[in-house]
Amino acid sequence: MTQKDIVLDAMRRQGQALALDLQGRAAGMTGTELYAESGYIPDFAAAKATQNMLARPAGFVCRSTAGRVVRLLQPYDSDTYSAEPEELPAQWGFVWSTDPAKALPFVALATSPYMTGDCCTEEGQVYRSKIDHNVHAPSAYPQGWDLLGETPAQ
Repeated sequence: MTQKDIVLDAMRRQGQALALDLQGRAAGMTGTELYAESGYIPDFAAAKATQNMLARPAGFVCRSTAGRVVRLLQPYDSDTYSAEPEELPAQWGFVWSTDPAKALPFVALATSPYMTGDCCTEEGQVYRSKIDHNVHAPSAYPQGWDLLGETPAQ
């Protein structure tokens, strides 16, 4: 084994340890905290390919292809129901960040409403929810949102 292989192996092991640690702490973490550590959260497609969601515990966190952090609400057969979390809101709870830099496009989900302080984007602008249980887009219910400014360049 080369020195490079040894270093890469050590880095992979450290990354796996940090990802497992995050899964253990995820239940007590806010959406903002989870988005801050999203580099240690597995992608949904990779997690599904590794292990069926039937075998994962409720509370398991991953990222949808759209980059949204989601918590598994109830295990289900992901071989039969292979759609992304956005298409399976009964199985997944979405978490939102209060950090405008982590805001993602608005998604209307009655099962995962935005709470006061949660951020989203719409039409190139960043918004912060002014109310709890907000399921309306900023354009549909502007009094429920504070306009924070333009979406940061990525």
